[in-house]
Amino acid sequence: MRLLTSSLIIASAIAFAGGGLAALPWRVLGPAPAWAQGSTHVKTMPTTTPPAPAPKPRSETKSPAPPAPVGPVVADGASVSGDRSLTRMAVELTGPVEYQVFRLQAPDRVVIDISNVEFTIPPATGRNGIGLVTSFRFGAFAPGRARVVIETDGSVQVEATRLIREGSRGRHRLELDFIPASTAGLSESEIAAARESAARLRLSDATPPSPPPAAKPAPDAPRVPLIMIDPGHGGVDSGARGAIGVEKDIVLAVGRELERALLASGKYRVLMTRSSDAFVPLEQRIRLSREHEAQLFISLHADSLEARELAHAIRGATIYTLSQSASDERARKLADKENAADLLAGAHLPTEVSQDDVKSILFDLMARETNGLALNFRQIAAKRLRGSIQLSRDPQRSANFLVLRQSETPAVLIELGYISNTEEEKQMLSQEWQRKVAASITAAINDFFATSGSIFR
Repeated sequence: MRLLTSSLIIASAIAFAGGGLAALPWRVLGPAPAWAQGSTHVKTMPTTTPPAPAPKPRSETKSPAPPAPVGPVVADGASVSGDRSLTRMAVELTGPVEYQVFRLQAPDRVVIDISNVEFTIPPATGRNGIGLVTSFRFGAFAPGRARVVIETDGSVQVEATRLIREGSRGRHRLELDFIPASTAGLSESEIAAARESAARLRLSDATPPSPPPAAKPAPDAPRVPLIMIDPGHGGVDSGARGAIGVEKDIVLAVGRELERALLASGKYRVLMTRSSDAFVPLEQRIRLSREHEAQLFISLHADSLEARELAHAIRGATIYTLSQSASDERARKLADKENAADLLAGAHLPTEVSQDDVKSILFDLMARETNGLALNFRQIAAKRLRGSIQLSRDPQRSANFLVLRQSETPAVLIELGYISNTEEEKQMLSQEWQRKVAASITAAINDFFATSGSIFR
């Protein structure tokens, strides 16, 4: 199996940084975290009093840092205020934090990386923006690190950042002020700072450690298939949003039910790309499948429609396999959206296989056999799911999904339904529905290995 080497990852991260990141200096309260040590951009911010409504940039001075809080700080509120001339983003915290702010382009975003923070902010917070902020999202990003991604209406300049102590109970508020950027481009110093920031990002650091699969059977015993379950999105990447919940929570719940059902059967080993609300880059999901030699890869997602006037009428599950050319325009747009997950989370890493490589992989002898097995499972899964949940009008489709680019493992992506459909979202949030889906997929896996199992022995 092919493994990604650390040198390739570092080179990829540095190479990407030239494509439009811009980093601002570290602002910290307390010692810098281990992954920021050695940076020339580490500074200490003093504790201040609340600023005037329209603050001006001010010089920074050093002051003794207060004792570090015990356990993670909780971010329990966030808000946006102001107008297009000056917009303020505020994050309410139960204690002091260490943070870094940097900009991204194409699309325009501002990212806040915060160490040792957990979010209890309602998922719906941030859907609607004000002034220069169109929306924002938040969540876990890496071990010991959380992220807030702020979508902006055009290029902005971070006018000021402040960590303000509020009262005597240790609460703090992190504030950022945005103004329209005077120039659209980035300076050489900004790009250089961005490269330094990107070089710190390691693919192995961006994912919590995965539990090892069950021990392999003895050489003379039948091989027990390993099923890789891939709940899409996670952490700062919430995926599609419904009226009540978010995609990342629904697919994780279904993934856990599927894991339980498969293990209860005693026929399979099971490994999940994520078993908690964690951000896992797309490339890492593929890497896990290859490293553990999965015999079947199932990626779980929930679809959505931007055209809200059609949301009430469109529903049903769809199963996708890999193809260079999408089966239809809807499949192509969905693949483009899912493939941009890392980009939108502010953690884009170039894929291991280029677009040209995909074409050659699809026509490789091994990939042909693998893709044939994926098509077989897609057909079986559609039959099993049809007996328990509603399917879309055309439930078997294909597109160029990055996470399905696996030449040695049959891989499918299942869109469980439309979270933009209020009725269907309520069903997907039901544990009874989740168990029903898991049972149907388990039955499909049993059927698949009953007919194709000899290939894996």
